[in-house]
Amino acid sequence: MNDAILVTGASGFIGGHLVAALKSAGHTVHCHSLLQGNIASCSLEYEDVAHVFHLAGKTFVPKSWEEPRGFYEVNVLGAVNVLEFCRRRQASLTLISSYVYGKPQRLPIGEDHAVQPVNPYSHSKILAEEIGQYYRAQFGVQVGIIRPFNLYGPGQDDRFLIPTLIRQALDPACDQIVVADVRPRRDFIHVRDLIDLLLKVKNRSVNTVYNAGSGRSVSIGDLASMISAVLPPGKPVISADKRRPEEVLDVVADIKRAASDLGWSPRIPLADGLRDTIEWIKYRPVAGG
Repeated sequence: MNDAILVTGASGFIGGHLVAALKSAGHTVHCHSLLQGNIASCSLEYEDVAHVFHLAGKTFVPKSWEEPRGFYEVNVLGAVNVLEFCRRRQASLTLISSYVYGKPQRLPIGEDHAVQPVNPYSHSKILAEEIGQYYRAQFGVQVGIIRPFNLYGPGQDDRFLIPTLIRQALDPACDQIVVADVRPRRDFIHVRDLIDLLLKVKNRSVNTVYNAGSGRSVSIGDLASMISAVLPPGKPVISADKRRPEEVLDVVADIKRAASDLGWSPRIPLADGLRDTIEWIKYRPVAGG
């Protein structure tokens, strides 16, 4: 009986949480990471897989400007490799995609909002989505797409915003928390809320796009102040006034579709999620990806 689940990118931030949750729920899970080969070119040999969560890929947006070819190779060809596996095995697929909406035309941003590539990373994810939709239409592969907004939580790479701010708040050598620009507002979702959505999608729905967010935004300045407040006596938040051209000043996810279809809504308030992440970082050495 084909009922196992394959998770690509299983050793990554989302993958580690997802694998643990799937095993806790009693699923048989196959894990694929770089140890088993480059997802863009490796052979996927799993005989009993009914569903795939495709998480493998390059994710750090600034790095995509430095090595765009690597992002296209891994994120686009990796999706093709996984879709070919699903086509051969008649397995369904959940694709994780993000940063595809570009500059919002309206808020909150619904799943029907136009996609717009604004960097090589986002372009690679849009192409992966398009290929997934093509395989669904032409080959009958069941493909669901989840679009997380600003993800955070225990296990996230130190290069990302919230770990960077927390490291500054914890570092006794830093007497302030410095952010590039306090103005932009972002919609933050805790990784465990995303995992809850992924489990619901696996169990109940395919062939649909779902946003994953909190449905509200917070400014980078307020976010840094929240982190500082958790660690008394606290540190002042200083803006470096590095204002990027064409900066998107506000992003809010419309999450009504997931609520209506799946009964899903985020349960972890930002303040609680920040405390959770701070506790994890406190006991972990500084590290990259």
